Amino acid sequence: MPLASPPPRNPHCSRPDLVRITFLASLLFLAGCVTSVVSPEQEIKAGSAMSQQVANQIGVYMDPELEQYLDAVGQRLVGALGESPYAFQFVIVDQFEPNAFATPGGFIYVSRGLLAQMNDEAELAGVLAHEISHVTQRHHVRQAGRSIGASLFTLPGRAVGIVSKDLGDMINSPIEHAGQVYLSSYSRGQESEADAYGMRLANAAGYDALALADALDGIESSLYLLTGEHHEANYLDTHPTTPKRVADINKLAGGLTLDPMPPLADRAQLYQKLNGLWWGPQNPQQGIFQDNLFLSADLGLSVTFPKDWEKNNTPRVVAAMEPEGKAYLALGSNSGEFSPEGYAAALITKMRDGTGLQPDVNRSFQIGNWPAHLVRYDDASEAETVSLYYVFLNTGKNSFTFVAMGYEHLREALRSSVMSIAKLTPSQEKSIRSLRLRIADIAPGESLADWAQRVNSDWSAEFIASMNGIDDTTVRGSNGESLKYAREERYVAP
Repeated sequence: MPLASPPPRNPHCSRPDLVRITFLASLLFLAGCVTSVVSPEQEIKAGSAMSQQVANQIGVYMDPELEQYLDAVGQRLVGALGESPYAFQFVIVDQFEPNAFATPGGFIYVSRGLLAQMNDEAELAGVLAHEISHVTQRHHVRQAGRSIGASLFTLPGRAVGIVSKDLGDMINSPIEHAGQVYLSSYSRGQESEADAYGMRLANAAGYDALALADALDGIESSLYLLTGEHHEANYLDTHPTTPKRVADINKLAGGLTLDPMPPLADRAQLYQKLNGLWWGPQNPQQGIFQDNLFLSADLGLSVTFPKDWEKNNTPRVVAAMEPEGKAYLALGSNSGEFSPEGYAAALITKMRDGTGLQPDVNRSFQIGNWPAHLVRYDDASEAETVSLYYVFLNTGKNSFTFVAMGYEHLREALRSSVMSIAKLTPSQEKSIRSLRLRIADIAPGESLADWAQRVNSDWSAEFIASMNGIDDTTVRGSNGESLKYAREERYVAP
């Protein structure tokens, strides 16, 4: 669910057929030939632009202590690099799938799903060192790959051509591939090079370089147990584990001489840092969907979206799209400096000055007891009218904008969703639950199955074994051993 959305700006799209906003459109090395000379300064600028898109489309996971630890491990690796033009930054992204990726200029991202998988600091260091090596070897410049989150909204007609920049941003928050990351599709040679450089870097920082193979094996095992197949956007899609790759990693590790350094956190300390991590597909900090009902404890509201529409919840918007792409509805929050009428007046002025168009509907109304204002533009150039709607709303606590577009026969579905926004009820608030990572000791001689039942784990014994790096599911506990598990917990807004 979005945190903030700026006031309406000048319209920026003059094409009458559709709006197309690609995720990396502003990146210098994609604007021209990738063989051109690209400076580290240009890479840093491009990476900064991408970092904002990552925050908007995937989201940053809020856990200051865990992010501080991630950064400390990353900076220890950076310290072993020697001189570098990049100021590396390490960020946790709010993504359930195990994933890690690097963007130009030194931005390194690790998903909460991958962190939950880690059982040793050396595993985490191996992953980070591999991503650092993609940056230092400038693989982003040498391989122009797929962009992140490019999407199209295909409603025809002049209405699309008058959409403001804010609506364009909302429309192009990925629906079909929400939270899935598509970055450079590295060549086999680049992956091997990142393995080699990364393992040497991890070794130089005092970590066992072979731990990278352990991390990959653990991720592959857990994903298979969880889904029966790989997720569409996980670490193994862009960094596949193959017998040859594992053999190469083992061979490289065998040629390294390790001068081990104590980890920043041993296994028990690492587990405590992971304790409380939201693990499931939905992070309730951003609100959750229960079928077509969206609930946010932090914002204190609920919205009912049309049944069977494709739904999406990103940090910028919570949205739904009609299955055939004939209508779209997005809810974003405003900074709240204007009343609903003030936001509407600003929009109308911008639209008039930019396009000469006047709204077909401009009126105040109420949603429950909350003041709201509707601005609608109709496009009758097609066989069926296409309408663009802005609804500005103030709940007293927060300010919101609904943006919708759709064919006339879907107008009632859009209206019903907008009118459904309401204050969260006590029963709805109590129903906001998700899976959370927890740590507990296993008693000496206690089986994994008995332990899982005792701690009320949502994970099976087999999955517990995989997530904790245990090869044998029949293993029994020993003295002082702690294990990770997940259980469903209610979310309480701070």
